[in-house]
Amino acid sequence: MFWLVRVLLILLLGLSTAFASVETVDTNFAHRPDVQAFVQHMVKKYHFNENELLACFSTVKIRPQVIRLVKKPLEKEPWYTYKMLFVSEWRIKHGVEFWNKYEKELQRAEDLYGVPASVIVATIGIETKYGQRTGGYRVIDSLSNLAFSDSPRAPYFRSELEQFFLLTREQHLDPLKVMGSYAGAIGQPQFMPSSYRHYAVNFSNSGKTDLMNDEVDVIGSIANYYHQVGWKSNEPIVAPALIIGDRYHYLLRNDKINQSMTVAELMKYGIVPRVKISPEQQKVKIIELQSYYNNEYWLGFRNFDVIKRYNASDLYAMAVYQLSSYITLLRERLNNG
Repeated sequence: MFWLVRVLLILLLGLSTAFASVETVDTNFAHRPDVQAFVQHMVKKYHFNENELLACFSTVKIRPQVIRLVKKPLEKEPWYTYKMLFVSEWRIKHGVEFWNKYEKELQRAEDLYGVPASVIVATIGIETKYGQRTGGYRVIDSLSNLAFSDSPRAPYFRSELEQFFLLTREQHLDPLKVMGSYAGAIGQPQFMPSSYRHYAVNFSNSGKTDLMNDEVDVIGSIANYYHQVGWKSNEPIVAPALIIGDRYHYLLRNDKINQSMTVAELMKYGIVPRVKISPEQQKVKIIELQSYYNNEYWLGFRNFDVIKRYNASDLYAMAVYQLSSYITLLRERLNNG
């Protein structure tokens, strides 16, 4: 019996050591040829200090969960699951509270950038629950694991890693202490480093752009982002649609479902708006969402695609739209007594 206990203890010790090595021990990124090539690139192009960059990479930990999460984001879930997670009663209620707290700043952002306050609030609510969940990963760990992986998206994350080092130098941030999401997104609006550098604004006029702690900067930066990537004031986002007959399947079979069409063109395939849309309005795209019992169909306008620049998912853009609508309705109801 004693020998069996001893064998079990040895096995358990081996397993615990293996798990510990996965989470805490790295292969020393600083010694990898691809990392060293990246360091040389940063030194030559941007005049970074080679030893300082190598010291940063020597602290990077292997995070297998980062790779797993990027391969299976929530946007791959069906709409009914995604909606339950993000268009929730909690986010609606706290969205109204956030709007009331920053009413003047949201109005100023709407006036300046043309982006509705409701869309700004909903974006913050979905991204970080109004600042409550900004991410528990070191950004340098997340970006390094993704940038030097065999993922087809590795070049994108190497570019973001480059932008991250530039950002930390410009903002006087310690690259070893900046926290974010598993994909390297930073702060309350979850901007990737490139977006932080190009779209963040010091909306609070404090002298420093701070997307981690300054909600006013967050409000202005999200509005500026949407404005810069094409938001059009007073234009619709989506409209509900109805599918009549089976002509719709022609678009599916011929891989034309993602093409932009006029409402008149869509009606030829049995796709009919549930609300009145003027013929002169821009082209739209059909959006198919998997509900619990059947599918929902919507028509996405230009501003829907603008929201998708933030996150390239129909589910995400629809969640922003619906959350913004519910927040607006609840706020109006409460304000009107």
